[in-house]
Amino acid sequence: MKDSARKLINYARSRLWDQTQWPDPDVIFERNGYLGVAAFIRQTWDPRLTKELLARYGAKIHPDCWPIGPNITLHECPNGFDNLTVGSHAYIGREVFFDLTDQIIIEDSVSIAMRVILLSHMNMGHDYPNKPLARLYPVRNKPTILRRGCSIGAGSVIACGVEVGEDSVINAGVMVDRDVPPRTVVNCTRPRPNVRIPDSLFRPKPPVEPQE
Repeated sequence: MKDSARKLINYARSRLWDQTQWPDPDVIFERNGYLGVAAFIRQTWDPRLTKELLARYGAKIHPDCWPIGPNITLHECPNGFDNLTVGSHAYIGREVFFDLTDQIIIEDSVSIAMRVILLSHMNMGHDYPNKPLARLYPVRNKPTILRRGCSIGAGSVIACGVEVGEDSVINAGVMVDRDVPPRTVVNCTRPRPNVRIPDSLFRPKPPVEPQE
């Protein structure tokens, strides 16, 4: 009887240890919802598990998609990962950032290198008090689309609503804020002049009373 109890205790200990080392995603979902699963996906080092969990919790992942990540970040996804679509033979590298406020569509054979940032919304703080820039830059949500066969270099940023054309190449570290035609190589950020924000947009500061 003592041996049976000891075996049962040892088994329970080993199972609890396994749970601390390899948490059950379904338990995480029951306790913390989609945001808990997103946090788990960010921590896991298994790209195949990342792909499986994305599909399990709403993302449209083609069965022939390559393993995803690992350590990807899913932003603005409290109701699931439905806004993410990944086509066949697409490659997504380590530590890629997905803003899932709106749709992010990755078509077949797209290559996304490490630490790329994919945005689908812009918000300068529309609900902040005394934030004049919010009037100049209104809230914007729009799908970001990577067309078939395009390649996105490491550390690039694809802004909200941008469509990268088929077989185009975005070199490493490039900020892309407008659509890219098919079969185009973007080597660097295109220069744009600085814009001075008009003073009339800001409220005048109250005068400071002199201290006695």
